[in-house]
Parts: sequence; structure tokens; C-alpha cells
Amino acid sequence: MVDYKQILRLRAEGVSQRGIADALGCSRNTVAAVFTAADSAGVGFRQVADLGADEVRTLLLPEPAKPDSDRAAPDFEYVHRGWDGRR
Repeated sequence: MVDYKQILRLRAEGVSQRGIADALGCSRNTVAAVFTAADSAGVGFRQVADLGADEVRTLLLPEPAKPDSDRAAPDFEYVHRGWDGRR
């Protein structure tokens, strides 16, 4: 899992998005998403330097709320029992 705190640290050091992605082994899209979230939240590395990696992740990109649905969830056990591998 990518350490968002390290992305912000490298950004503060002036490393490019591509350089950060290469250094941390993540996609440029991930780096860009963290940059956008940090800009929206108005935080940089100095503001998160004392936080843990999980706290930084939650601060920048909290888990999205699951959408409420009026559809019934499929009964996967029933489907699995009825599937014999042939069409």
C-alpha cells in the first residue's frame, strides 16, 4: 500500500509526480490523486509530519460511503449451488 505521507514528503522536496511514482512504485494517477486531495484539504507535509501513515490516508482520502440501493443483493450461495459448470 502506498504511503501518502511519503508522497507529500517528496512533493515538499520538489520531486515531480513522475519521480514520486517511480520512487514509491505507484502510479502517477495515485500521486495526482494525493496531490489533489492535499490541495483540497489545504495540507502539506508540514501539517502531516507528526501523523501516522494511516491517519494521513484517512485525512486525505477517506473511505467512500457505500451507496444505498433499493435492489436486493444476489443470493450467491444459491447461484453457486445451481451452477454445475456447463452451459
